[in-house]
Amino acid sequence: MNRIINYLYDVVRGVLFYFSQTKLRTALTLLGITVGVSSIIAIMTVLATFEKSTEQVVADVRTNVFYITRENPIEVSFGNNNKWARNKPKITWSEYEQLKRSLKLTKNMSAVVSEEPSDRTFSVGKKEFKSRLQSFWAADGDMLSLYKYDIVDGRNIQNVDIQNRSRVAIIGSAIKDELFPYANPVGKEIKIDNIPFEIIALTDEKGEIAGQSMDSMVGIPISTYLKYFGGRWNRTDLQLVLESDSIENIDNATDEAIGVFRAIRKIPPGQPNNFYIATNDQLMDTFGEFTSYLTTFIGLITGISLLVAGIGIANIMLVSLNERIKEIGIRKALGARRSDIFMQFLIEAILISVLGGLVGIVLGLSFGNIVALFLEQEPVIPFEWVLYSLQICASMGIIFGLYPAIRASKLNPIDSMRYD
Repeated sequence: MNRIINYLYDVVRGVLFYFSQTKLRTALTLLGITVGVSSIIAIMTVLATFEKSTEQVVADVRTNVFYITRENPIEVSFGNNNKWARNKPKITWSEYEQLKRSLKLTKNMSAVVSEEPSDRTFSVGKKEFKSRLQSFWAADGDMLSLYKYDIVDGRNIQNVDIQNRSRVAIIGSAIKDELFPYANPVGKEIKIDNIPFEIIALTDEKGEIAGQSMDSMVGIPISTYLKYFGGRWNRTDLQLVLESDSIENIDNATDEAIGVFRAIRKIPPGQPNNFYIATNDQLMDTFGEFTSYLTTFIGLITGISLLVAGIGIANIMLVSLNERIKEIGIRKALGARRSDIFMQFLIEAILISVLGGLVGIVLGLSFGNIVALFLEQEPVIPFEWVLYSLQICASMGIIFGLYPAIRASKLNPIDSMRYD
């Protein structure tokens, strides 16, 4: 065993000495592998960070909440599916009212329109909210309960606000801190696109989720939104947010909502739904499906770049072989076996590939976790892809170093020593 270890040690030491004599060539060969590996590790780190932050968002929302929307908000469709999705009817206010009257297993329900983020202008006097607002939403009073907002001061949106299309607003603590730093905002006026609204409530601070402030938000009655910002009453596309009376009963509540909404839309038996309904778990499954497609696509692109890098390794090894023919002849004349020459060239190719992979992994993790810092997430290391990358690099070294190693081992020592 010690003999084998000493043998490999001598071979690796010889290879590293050769690298030190050809620094530029070695660095250029490493570069191709490094770029390919760093790309895939960086992207997989970013995807792992987004998946982690998305799970945090879902965990922060009640699990007995489900949604009815026009289409799956994170679905990726191709070909004719896109055309079918665009032809789905919008969810209207009248449909929402019919559904709310008919459901028995749903304790809370709200029709929501949201702009995330919003480019509208929010101002107090001559002072404007400088950042892009993370969320400008319109709903009824159940919205705060569904999304777990607590009111610090003031009152919630009431039915009279919906009926009268009142210009009233609820603001988050980030709005208060910037536009009302030294005053209680409740009862004050805020302008949305120069339209005055009375602030009726301030919500408790929720902090950030996935790098986005939950307190940078303004909410108004949905009827007011439809009047001033949404166009015609029955032509604005709504999202319905529903809450079952318990987590255990969410499947029954979902089935009831599907049946009632199909009846409202007069969908014949056997025909597919022309709306999308999902729980948080289903949305996470869809997100996972999306990331798997993205991972496959990225893997194909990176595979092509690594293939090109592998061809570069083979080319460099053949160039190295031509430069060292005389050296190989002298070594064979001094007693080196074919296996010794073969192992030297093969290990050289493997080391180039693995070293490039290690540098790529370090760079990829560093870049990918910059995103985690921006999202205020803990550093993420996709260990599975790190292992895959090392296996791929080692395999590339073996595959693309095999032919040059075989050629080097078969050289005739007499002809090699005569080579000039």
